[in-house]
Amino acid sequence: MPIKPNIAIVTDVCHDTSTPMIEKKIEGDLKMGRGPVIAYAPATQNNLREMIVDTAEANKIPFQRNASSRATGTDTDAFAYSNDGTASALISMPLRYMHTTVEMCHREDVENAIRLIYHSVKAIKNGQDFSYFK
Repeated sequence: MPIKPNIAIVTDVCHDTSTPMIEKKIEGDLKMGRGPVIAYAPATQNNLREMIVDTAEANKIPFQRNASSRATGTDTDAFAYSNDGTASALISMPLRYMHTTVEMCHREDVENAIRLIYHSVKAIKNGQDFSYFK
């Protein structure tokens, strides 16, 4: 029997664009220590994402924003586009030296991502539908 989640909050990593050879013009202005990164992308559901942004602001959790014009390159795409689709959001931690033996991220970004997910899940009402328009 397939799993049919109501929502998907996906966590992954993205580039700290102060890393050498990473183009800020392409990747955006993202840095370790400034908080987790909330994605704006076709695969992210607007109402779910805005609830996460509101939750971050209400709980004074620092965060950054990042735009993707197509695929996020994460499991967010699979959740959003598979089967009937699932309201999906992506929260990433910026890191330096991705896919090397010395990749690193900021501990506070990880802790703030955990806090953000925790408070966001707590804010979801029983039976809440994210497909409506505000």
